[in-house]
Amino acid sequence: MPSAVWSPELKANTVGTVRYCVIGTGFAGTCALWHLVRELTVPGRLSLLSRCAITIATVERGPVNGPGYPYAKDNAQPGHRCNNEASTMGIHGNDFVDWLAESKPWLVANHPEHILETHPGIEPAEWKPEDGEFYPRALFGLYLEHRFQDAVRTARDHGIEVQQYTGHEVLDGRTLEEGFSVLLRDLGTGHEFSLNGLDRVLLSTGHWQPTENDALADNEGYISAPYPPGRLRSVVAGRVRSRRTPGVRSRVYVQGMGPSGIDAIMTLCGEGEFTYTADGHVASYQPAPSRREEEPLHIAVGSRSGFFPPVRGPLTGHELTHLTPDALAGIRREHQGQLRIEPILDLLDKDLRIATDGTLGWRDVENPRFSSAREKLESDLRSSRHGNPVYTLVLKARRMRFYRELEPGDKAKYDHLFDTHFIRTAVPMPTVNAEKLIALMDAGVLSTMKHGYAVPPVSVHEDGGFVIAYETADGERSSLRADCVIRAKTQDFSLERHPSALVRNLLRRGEIVPHEELGYVTGGLALDPNGTYRVTRRTGSLPEPSPHLSAYGSPVRFWQNEHNYAAAFVKAAEQVAIDWVYAATEITQCTTARDDSGLITTETRS
Repeated sequence: MPSAVWSPELKANTVGTVRYCVIGTGFAGTCALWHLVRELTVPGRLSLLSRCAITIATVERGPVNGPGYPYAKDNAQPGHRCNNEASTMGIHGNDFVDWLAESKPWLVANHPEHILETHPGIEPAEWKPEDGEFYPRALFGLYLEHRFQDAVRTARDHGIEVQQYTGHEVLDGRTLEEGFSVLLRDLGTGHEFSLNGLDRVLLSTGHWQPTENDALADNEGYISAPYPPGRLRSVVAGRVRSRRTPGVRSRVYVQGMGPSGIDAIMTLCGEGEFTYTADGHVASYQPAPSRREEEPLHIAVGSRSGFFPPVRGPLTGHELTHLTPDALAGIRREHQGQLRIEPILDLLDKDLRIATDGTLGWRDVENPRFSSAREKLESDLRSSRHGNPVYTLVLKARRMRFYRELEPGDKAKYDHLFDTHFIRTAVPMPTVNAEKLIALMDAGVLSTMKHGYAVPPVSVHEDGGFVIAYETADGERSSLRADCVIRAKTQDFSLERHPSALVRNLLRRGEIVPHEELGYVTGGLALDPNGTYRVTRRTGSLPEPSPHLSAYGSPVRFWQNEHNYAAAFVKAAEQVAIDWVYAATEITQCTTARDDSGLITTETRS
């Protein structure tokens, strides 16, 4: 068992240690490790650190480093596609596509299902990776797993010690005189131990499901997440069997029409079969044969708007001519250095109307002019061939990263009223998913609904089932019954409801604080306002950048509102790596002193 004090043997002639720790080794953590090792092993740099033993610890709840939760093989089936093109997914450059090409013989021999999912009907040996393809998430997970171990090998080849704690969770953390300390628990044995004297720690813990506090959580038919798919299918099948009524078709309701909702639908339909045209498009869906000749499971999916994201296609040539950096500067001048959401939306509305010859504006983003989700999917598929100006301009507006400069009251307004429209419009789905959804509708398996923004859509019936409220096409209120509810909504950013003992304890100790502006808590943790990825902590009554903790990605609220996740992870990982390497040189200088005779002395650190 690891000792309670993490004290690796020092190399000969070293004067001290630099100790790093990455908590969570999914996409963000793997990116951080890879870029940290690259920075540490730049030719000539290790010679500057040669008098210092460098150690890196990584901690991961899962059994494997790299994939994390969303890309792990148990959480992703072949039909769960990445939501970004392969060329944008690498941890550096076009590395994902390069890895696919390098690994082709291994993939053909061991994972042909991922190739056949993206290229139906092809001979796997004839497959060539494509920059613009949307590959299965599980395939991307294999890439991350390999790149993680590549980084470990590179580190060890250069004398850097890497300790991997898979199947472990971090329970607590605190700042001590000798550095940061984290308390770990082995999930297999329950054994607890500490890693002490850490100089830098990355919180890359990913998305979280909040602790539930409503009546739905106590109902056995309520499923809090659509992952892992095997568990989802098992729970739904058991629930349907227990509630089967002759002559009544079983129904599952999926709450959320974004990427997670689409994944839930694909999981529930995974035992059926999609057919394809000669050029690889989805033609139809055939439900799995029923042993009892019953109707196939009915899936109802809904959201406040009642629409799926748009379909991915090329960006058009349209540019923002009203919503420009100069225009934002003008809004700041008029509002004491802060931005306001209404003027921003007014400017975006003008740009949308210019691009669509006056036919569409911001109100059409909030409430698309389609009678049904199917009608919008079909329209999106047609426009995806040549590009959609609305998607193009909303995406470009989101990339202006105006959220952090909004006045706090407008941040609250944006979070509650407008963020959903930006996300739904600017984060589109792959074409194949849209084609599959239409095929499921044609097969009578899938239907959609709009809930609106007033009444909570789900309630529990006295018989233990669920009542789903929705708006009809005429705007009338109606409802239907469901045996199961699958939660596939967006992330809850409340740190107080975070399920992790580590986050709760860090919050209690003041090692992290929620992001708050003039009384409005946006959710997620606060970062150094100076623009680094250092976490903000509270010492006494004053906030300050943590000397040890860094974070980016899912734990930080504004990322969802401003960033493309893949590219943003890479940029953040590069900056964190540079910061951490600079810290190593500082630590080396602080622990080394030469007297007049040239002897080396070091500070003592436990």
